[in-house]
Amino acid sequence: MITFGERLKKLRNDLGLDQKAFGMAIGVAGRDTISRWERGLAFPSANILAIMRQKYRINIDWLISGEGEPFVGERIQEEETSKRKKVVGVDPVVQFLKEEEERAAITLTQEQRTAILKILRELVDRDVRSIRELLRSIKGGKIKEDE
Repeated sequence: MITFGERLKKLRNDLGLDQKAFGMAIGVAGRDTISRWERGLAFPSANILAIMRQKYRINIDWLISGEGEPFVGERIQEEETSKRKKVVGVDPVVQFLKEEEERAAITLTQEQRTAILKILRELVDRDVRSIRELLRSIKGGKIKEDE
């Protein structure tokens, strides 16, 4: 039988996040806390579970009992920005991979999905940096880093 910790690890991997990034995203102090949850040594509070549900549309019933589906509807990503408190939308990298997997009529393993998501996110980050550099050169170096 799959444990709470194993289900949490599966969700985190589905989201393409390491323990540190997941902890930061839900407001807990780093990877040690997530590691303890995944090993069954501790459990998140009701408030943290609510944050997981709101931020990533995690089905808390599935997380706790294993019943139902891991996610409720579309996965949601919230990003903190200096201009707005929260921006809510479908994670485009996860959505892209899901669509490509369906188009190719294949089912990736969890390890394959996690590896591909990591590569896609690195490519997106690199491209964003390149675009910022280009815009900075066009504007004479007057572009803000958080744009």
